[in-house]
Amino acid sequence: MTTIYDIAKAAGVTATTVSNVLGGKGSVSKATRARVMKYVQELGYQPNLVARSLIKGRTGLIGLVVPRLENPFYAEIVTAVERLAYAAGRRIFVNTLSSDDEFGQQMLRDLASRRVEGILAMAGSISINSLLNSIDLPAVYCLDEAEDEPLLPSVSFDFTQGGQLAAEHLVSLGHRRFGIVTSKWGVGEVGHLVRIEGFKKVLAEHGLEILPEHIQAGQDRLMEGKAAGYRLLTQPDPPTAIFAVNDLMAIGVISAAWELGLRVPQDLSVVGFDDIMLGQYLTPPLTTIVIDKDALMTQALELLLRAIESQETITSPPLLPARLVIRGSTGPAQHD
Repeated sequence: MTTIYDIAKAAGVTATTVSNVLGGKGSVSKATRARVMKYVQELGYQPNLVARSLIKGRTGLIGLVVPRLENPFYAEIVTAVERLAYAAGRRIFVNTLSSDDEFGQQMLRDLASRRVEGILAMAGSISINSLLNSIDLPAVYCLDEAEDEPLLPSVSFDFTQGGQLAAEHLVSLGHRRFGIVTSKWGVGEVGHLVRIEGFKKVLAEHGLEILPEHIQAGQDRLMEGKAAGYRLLTQPDPPTAIFAVNDLMAIGVISAAWELGLRVPQDLSVVGFDDIMLGQYLTPPLTTIVIDKDALMTQALELLLRAIESQETITSPPLLPARLVIRGSTGPAQHD
């Protein structure tokens, strides 16, 4: 491995001069600087980032906490953050977590002990209160669906608008019987209420409603979405359109419909939420509400880096707008 001493010998200067050139410090002539950089490139010198971080007391590490990588949405979030952090000269340390108990808080403390400089935490992985109680680091909370003012700098999405767009699309296609597949966050606790309320609000504006038995909840997994789809589609008067609060559960609903001999979208329209890449390659492709992951995590990382560098109070930006992308999983209602 090439060292600064090898560069110094080749360039005919001291190791201190090489260090000053690489660090942008000291008074070094343009000619000497150019000669040093010439040998840096020719000899393929790579700085020792670990040693540099120890000297500067900075690691360049960002902690990223997500609920589960089995959901492609979070895998795509990790990919986006990794690329953005690399461009900013940082690296990420990923921790999967779905618990607010003592174990979850200990995992956060362990993450902080790895000398991360700040944390990006996705809602659903850990609550804001647990985040605040477990660590003393700059942190940004992402995709919080609560309607209260966040206790931390937060980047989020207009979930209400997303639910409204899904309902408006289905109503415009002539549907009158609707189902909702949502996730269960705790024992009997139904999640994603903000996007559901947005959906219901549009139905009410059209004089429509959704029956209580047409809202089915399960864990945020493919099989749970499929099971919820079965429960909806085997009822005496099943919905002709189903809104799933995420794409993973929407895919489960489509699987249930196929096994029951129903055609999508001729017999059943399905709308998801997230716009994971997999949804584009289903048969038929999934109509969904788009969460712009690159835009979201660009905002989040910028906020976190400002907090790390300046320690100033950071103001949360406005909610990112929702957008509906119409694909093949929705179509006109077939009335009797």
